[in-house]
Amino acid sequence: MSSYYQKWGYETVAGKILIVDQNPNYREILRALLEKSGYMVTALEDGHQVGSLFNDITFDIIFLDSETGGVRDKVLFAEIRKECPHSFIILITSKRGNGLIKEAMDAGAYGCIDKPFNPDEVLTMVHQLSPTRKSSNIESQKKRER
Repeated sequence: MSSYYQKWGYETVAGKILIVDQNPNYREILRALLEKSGYMVTALEDGHQVGSLFNDITFDIIFLDSETGGVRDKVLFAEIRKECPHSFIILITSKRGNGLIKEAMDAGAYGCIDKPFNPDEVLTMVHQLSPTRKSSNIESQKKRER
C-alpha cells in the first residue's frame, strides 16, 4: 500500500476508489457511502486532475461523472486504461441518450449508474467489483475444486 494512505492510518481496505464529479453534494454522498463500507476513496471535482494521481495510487474502481470537465475527453479514458489497466470505470450520468455512454463503453467503461443513484445499487456493483470480493470468490472456487 502506498505511503499516501498509510499516513492516514489505513492498513487494510476493501478497495481503492476514485470519484470524479463536479457536483460537491453527489461527490461527498458517494464518498461517505463508500468510506463507510470500508473503501479508500479519493474524490476530485475535475477530470483534468486525474493524471497527477497515477504516480502514487492505482485504483480498483473509478467513477466518472459525464457532466464533469475533462471526463468527456477521450484522452482521459486512454490515460486511465494505460495507467490503471485493471480498473473498472463506471460512468455516472444524469442524461440518458447523451451519446457518451456508448463512447465510454467502447473505450472500456464497465457500466453506468444514473443520478440520482440508489445507494444499494451502487454498493452492490462496487462489492461485486472489489478486489477482496474477487479474491474470496477465487478462494471459494479453489475449495470447491478440491
